[in-house]
Amino acid sequence: MGKIIRRTLTALLIVIFALNAAIVGAKIQMYTATGEDYANEVESQDIAKLRARDKAIKKATKQAGVYLKSYSRSVNSELTDDEVTAITSNAWQLVGEPKYSSKIVKGSDETSIIIWTATVEVNVDDSEIQSWIKRDDKEKSTIITQTREAQKASEENDRKIEDLREKYNRATSQAEKDSLRKQMTDADRDFLANQKFEEGNKLCYEKNYEGAIRLYDEVLKFGEYANAYYNKGYAYANLGQYNLAIKDYDKSIKLNPRYLNSYINRGVAYLHLRKYETAIKNFNKVIKLNPNFSEYYYIRGLAFYSFGEHEIKQNNLIIKEHISKIFENAINDFNKAIDLNPSYAEAYFNRGNSYRRLNQYNQAIKDYNKAIELNQNYLLAYLGRGLVYAMSENFDKAFENFNKAIELNPNFAESYIFRGLCYQKLGETEKAQADFVKAKKLGFKM
Repeated sequence: MGKIIRRTLTALLIVIFALNAAIVGAKIQMYTATGEDYANEVESQDIAKLRARDKAIKKATKQAGVYLKSYSRSVNSELTDDEVTAITSNAWQLVGEPKYSSKIVKGSDETSIIIWTATVEVNVDDSEIQSWIKRDDKEKSTIITQTREAQKASEENDRKIEDLREKYNRATSQAEKDSLRKQMTDADRDFLANQKFEEGNKLCYEKNYEGAIRLYDEVLKFGEYANAYYNKGYAYANLGQYNLAIKDYDKSIKLNPRYLNSYINRGVAYLHLRKYETAIKNFNKVIKLNPNFSEYYYIRGLAFYSFGEHEIKQNNLIIKEHISKIFENAINDFNKAIDLNPSYAEAYFNRGNSYRRLNQYNQAIKDYNKAIELNQNYLLAYLGRGLVYAMSENFDKAFENFNKAIELNPNFAESYIFRGLCYQKLGETEKAQADFVKAKKLGFKM
């Protein structure tokens, strides 16, 4: 009894120490920066102040990025520049209100401008690095794309407003000045829209999709923006509201027929709705626009594979040739993905699944082997390979793979189901029942 108590206390102390270490390790860094902007007599002083604030925040988050890049190396999780920018652009928190100051400067033509200076304090928590690492690759890619688009729009708007100011200063006729004033107003509108867009992106980053949708709707009050419709569709998709997502992707594509991400995500939404052929048409368009990216062939291959699985579940086996053709199309796409990226473990795995469905077991095992060679911890590849061995009645090999899957993740119910079915086939009822009970405890519905 004494040993048990000592072990329990030791374990508790380890947990407490780990929690304290996590708290000590996480630091909130504060950065102070200033930004400047100006407005002449025809421009909005309020927007000039907002532009100064925006520049100050961007300077502060750039400082934070230098720190986070260095910190990520110290915890052996070095991030790319795109990842650092995505984190700092979305995870900053303003401390208090910006502080403003202004001064009037006279120009050579007796006109005057007001220069606004904004000083901000911004917090960034370095624990965001660990949160980032836990996100899946697709989510990371979307956040990076959202950030890049907002950044590009902001830079283009800055250049546009500076160009318009120079032209206004050189203008000689009233008609020319009136035209430039109108263009400045339009540029200010785009700036305000992009501010809302960035706020929406921050909420998406925080997974507050309802709030993000409200902000993207505010963006669209300023005008029709393809990226706002796309991001709004993305938010709806994350809420499982795929029909609403598709409507926004439609609008995004109407405004920008070459918007690849809208076609991709619209295709994925159709997959969720089990409209496989419509999904494949979207991926066809993506590949037509960019035929040299392995991921696009891979995702279309997944669409074909999912279509084939659906047809099997619908008991459409009377049209066997039709189903075989679907899986052959999947294999062709996985072939292309592998040609473009020979280290694409997921493509080998899913090509193996497709071969399995065509009863080409030797080819399937070769692909599962390759997937495991590329990723020694690829649990699903062990399951797939084990399943093929079981179907070939090579139960020793099947158990070897299912046991490895359980070793990699003892809480993955399907591993126990497959192993239990093998035991059942061999007449080892007690072992089979034990595995089925374990799977049920893990949430598998028998």
